[in-house]
This record gives sequence, C-alpha cells and structure tokens, in this order.
Amino acid sequence: MPYKADHALQLVDRARQSQRLGHAYLITGPKEAKREQFAARLLNLVSGQKHRDLDTWQLTGIPIVTPGSKSRRISIDSMRGLQHAMHMRTAADGYKFGVVVDAERMTTEAQNAFLKTLEEPPPGALLLLLTGKPEELLPTTLSRVIQIELIPEDGARQFNEHELKLLALLEAQSKRSTTSMAGALNLKAAFESVLEELYEGIEEDAEEGLDKEKEHFQKTTDSSAYFKDREKQVEAKIESTYLHQRDALLELLLSWMGDIIRHKVGGERLDLPSHAEATKAIAERTTIEDASRRLRALTQLEKHLHTNVNENLALEVCFIQAFG
Repeated sequence: MPYKADHALQLVDRARQSQRLGHAYLITGPKEAKREQFAARLLNLVSGQKHRDLDTWQLTGIPIVTPGSKSRRISIDSMRGLQHAMHMRTAADGYKFGVVVDAERMTTEAQNAFLKTLEEPPPGALLLLLTGKPEELLPTTLSRVIQIELIPEDGARQFNEHELKLLALLEAQSKRSTTSMAGALNLKAAFESVLEELYEGIEEDAEEGLDKEKEHFQKTTDSSAYFKDREKQVEAKIESTYLHQRDALLELLLSWMGDIIRHKVGGERLDLPSHAEATKAIAERTTIEDASRRLRALTQLEKHLHTNVNENLALEVCFIQAFG
C-alpha cells in the first residue's frame, strides 16, 4: 500500500521502537514523491541526527552509490565498494548506513554481487535502495527488501496518460445520479480498455528496444543464443512493468473511493484534491456504510490481483460491488 512520506516515517519509527526495523528497504514512488528527500529523513529518524539531504549525509562518510559513466549504470565495482565500506565502517549510533540511488540502474552482475550483503548484512546495517522502477530489479533483489511505496503530497502529484483517462472515467461516473449493474459493467469495460492500451504501449516500447539490440548485434558470433535469453527477459519485463503500472491504476481507484469516505467523515486532506468536487458529489448521495463496503471491494480486488486469479473475472466482481 502506498503512503505519504509522513505516514511512512511513522510506520518506520514504530518498527524501530519495537525493535523490528528491517536491514534493507526499497523506497519507490514517482519523482514527485521525493524519494531522496525521504531517504535522508529516514536516516535522520533512525540515527537521531539532522542532515538536510543525502549530499550532506554523504559528507559524514556513509557510502551513497549513484549511476556513473555515460551509460548511467551502477557497476559491480561500485556495489563492491559499498559492501566494503559498510563492512569496514564503524557503526555510528549503532547503525551502518548505505544508500543506492536509482537502484534500477544496477547491472545484473552488480545486483547478484550485492545479494550476499542483502542476505547477510553486517551488524547494524541499514540499506536503502531508491527507485522509481522497481519492476526492473531482479526478483532475487526484490525478495530481500522491504518496500516502502511513496505517493506525493497533495498538489504535487502528476498523472500519466492512462491515469488521466481513468480519472476522466470516474469523473463521468460521478455525474450519474444513480448506480446500476449496467453502469458498473460499462465502467469495467472502459477500465479494461485502458489496461489493454497500457499493455500494448509497454509491449511496443520493449520490443522496439529489442529490435534495436538485434540490429546492433546481428553480426555478433553466436548471437542467437544471446537473443533467445533476451527475448525471455523482455517478456518478463513487459509483464512486470504492466503489473506495476496496473497497481498504480488500482491505487488511483482506492484514492478515489478513499476521498469519498473522507468527505463523509469531514476529513481535510484528500488524495485527489483536484477532483474534490466529483468525489464530494458522490459522497453526498452515498452512506458511510455503502462507501466503506465499496472501498473494501476495491481493497479485495488489489489482494486478488496479486494471486493467480483470472483478471477479467476479478474486475467484473469488484466493479459490480464497488460501482454497481
């Protein structure tokens, strides 16, 4: 579940106070969520120090790895340097900090070399991996970190074309004075069209990149075996990118329904303040019990879609319950 920075820090602090703080966190979210600023605040919280940003933290001697060279990749040597620094450095206030900015830029070799540190960190280690594209990390890396997904503060959020289309659909739905099963199914069909367009765009971009690789390496000896593996990697990347961006659309649905409930209970902070008029209109003709039931349906959909459930069936059941 995505959180605003202050809420996420409260959860981290709660874990720290109960001695359940993890040793490696993956901080994700759009650029508007200010991942680096959040990382500096997290280090301040855990250490009790007060540094303005990661640059200031780096001046204290903690290793901070960023993409280097023209290719903007993080090499295996950079990650070995971080590992060495964390093992050699004396823990300050009981912690040994390490930060990787734009972690998706780590090469496969760099990620594999880093796995041992993720699996067997030095005493007092706290590693922060920052990325806006977690789907580009290896599954073995993702399985060894605790993810903190951030959403921007009110007014800072920027929506991509698919999110804007979904918001337009919800705005149109808000203008209907009554709900019906037919209306819910129409909304579901429109949402599926957005998902289909999303998938096709991801697939087109990935295949275009692969075609350029093939053109560049077509004269390489034994390139057929290489591209057979690359095709499998591209297929996996298409799927993981789609699932990540689908999750973002589901989060938008949750934010929309959450704002309806916030209107009902007099909440002052909205996730989607630019759409307050529409969500308020729905809130005025919806009971708190009904709104809560609809929110539960969307929450259940999010859980179901992280299993092997049929996507079309899960969407149909949810949209009938949430918008019918």
